[in-house]
Amino acid sequence: MTVCIGAICEDGHAIVVAADRMMTYGAPLNLQVEMTVRKIVPVTGTTAVLFSGSVPDGEGVISRTRAKIAATAQTVHEIATATVAAYQELKRQRVEDTILRPLLGIDFVAFTQLVAQSASSQILQQVLGMISQQNMQLDLLVVGFDDGVGHIFGITNPGVLVPGDTVGSLAIGSGAMHASVRLSLGKQVRDLKFPQTVYNVYEAKVAAEVAPGVGKMTDMAVLRPSGIDFFKDAAFDVLSSIRQDRPPLGGNESKQLADLCKDYSHEPAKP
Repeated sequence: MTVCIGAICEDGHAIVVAADRMMTYGAPLNLQVEMTVRKIVPVTGTTAVLFSGSVPDGEGVISRTRAKIAATAQTVHEIATATVAAYQELKRQRVEDTILRPLLGIDFVAFTQLVAQSASSQILQQVLGMISQQNMQLDLLVVGFDDGVGHIFGITNPGVLVPGDTVGSLAIGSGAMHASVRLSLGKQVRDLKFPQTVYNVYEAKVAAEVAPGVGKMTDMAVLRPSGIDFFKDAAFDVLSSIRQDRPPLGGNESKQLADLCKDYSHEPAKP
């Protein structure tokens, strides 16, 4: 797992996104490695999909989504809905490939017919339990614009759409909790200015690096109604130079702290 972050700003006129470059491959490789491939994937001129989880599964969902939206122009909500459908299709395929065909020799449609005919079957109930526990460990963010207004959606197991417009920010992956807390501490909201949002999103990504599976390499981009622009290396040099883990204590604060600690620097009195 990894981390992907999105935050709406400028009253909905811009969206800042960030992701690491840690790539996860399942069996038989069972490998995590940082690569030069971005996990911020444009799917239209003003819409992008970010994914956290298995690279083959993420690519599978995105390619299916592109096929679904290729015929006509789509709103961001329609693209997010198409991504949910692609997620669910891939999940059904994984269920067929790893559970139904090896155990029962049938596909998903045939299994649903069996359940309808013999819902009380103990074997079918056991298989249903296995299916319910099947998790691709894949999450996605869909971000983009409709009529000049930014929107953000999350998609998680088993293919659930989570709107994020009210709060204006979402994070996914193993580092999502750390990133979300840091965004909250930065008071990230929809009407925050673009520069402060850039700093908040970068800081949230760095904070997420303590989580397992989150890589150090970072990609960031800003989406506007006019298009998508990726941050260059020089921008990260500036962000890294101005970021601090915590504000340093001034001379007066250090003295107050030292005086306070004097009262606790000796052995406690015996009762």
